[in-house]
Amino acid sequence: MVIVEPPTQPIEGFYVKIEETIMAVKGVLQPPGKVIALPTYILFNGGFKRIRRFKESLDHFIKRYPDYYSWFDFAGRKLPALPLSIVDEVYNPLSMKHVGHLSPEAEKLRRILVEESGVDESFVGITGSILLKTYSPKSDIDLIVYGIENGKRIYESLKELRRRGDLGCLKDDYELRKSRLDSSLPLKTWIAVERSKILTGTFSGKIYTAKIVPLPSEYWESLDQECIEIGSTGFIGEVIDDRYSILTPNSYSVFVRRKLFGEVQEGEIVEVFSMRSRFAEMASRGDWVKVVGRLELVKLHGKKWKRVFLGNNEEDVIISLHYI
Repeated sequence: MVIVEPPTQPIEGFYVKIEETIMAVKGVLQPPGKVIALPTYILFNGGFKRIRRFKESLDHFIKRYPDYYSWFDFAGRKLPALPLSIVDEVYNPLSMKHVGHLSPEAEKLRRILVEESGVDESFVGITGSILLKTYSPKSDIDLIVYGIENGKRIYESLKELRRRGDLGCLKDDYELRKSRLDSSLPLKTWIAVERSKILTGTFSGKIYTAKIVPLPSEYWESLDQECIEIGSTGFIGEVIDDRYSILTPNSYSVFVRRKLFGEVQEGEIVEVFSMRSRFAEMASRGDWVKVVGRLELVKLHGKKWKRVFLGNNEEDVIISLHYI
């Protein structure tokens, strides 16, 4: 019998602090002895300044820590990867100290979902501003769930709570105005998309987000893979596999119906992959979607396949055609 335990080493949902910078850990696949992370808060005028744009965050990392911006074959690019040995503090979202005091609504929602789903509460936590204690009355409730099966059960509970009216769909575009600055999609399109999602909504007058993160033992990428950039691409396709669509990182299998540009052909099956939670729950099996992103060739154990990576460019997108 395999014993599955919550993560203790930093992966998606954790934060790390080095000197005067707090960084969000990105992804599940982490190089040995390192942590891939991007600046989220930097010390500014005696307080912490929030960084929201991806480019601004990466530029700050490269300027401040150029020696740790290194090439990795498994990603086919340079990554901001800090040695764990220089990390001053790790923020674990499964450590629930003071959550109820800081945000009783967050703890109440977490407790409801644990009871409704039957998921072991040690896999369900709170991340974001509540974890970092930068929380304000307007802050989101950022839920985190570790494990694919745990996440599916929590997702079904969220759907049931939405059906019963205990949760609502997104109503206020205030947070989206800030968090979608680095996207070419119109704000009204993002609002329509987010209102359709179960992983985003409202509870007790507050916006909540739920991020479902695979455990390292069940994650599909490998440090042994080689990733090679081909160029950019765009196409219209049909989603034929959405099993990882509600996760962060997320992945879709898409059958190419019509090429827009780049090195893809009609009839090909292409993986569409992102490390960013905004691309979770963007489409379901059978949906026709528009995809634009970085085209890669991935090689692993004698197999190779094409993959579109989303998230590093403002033009990157996977979106159902009925939103366009």
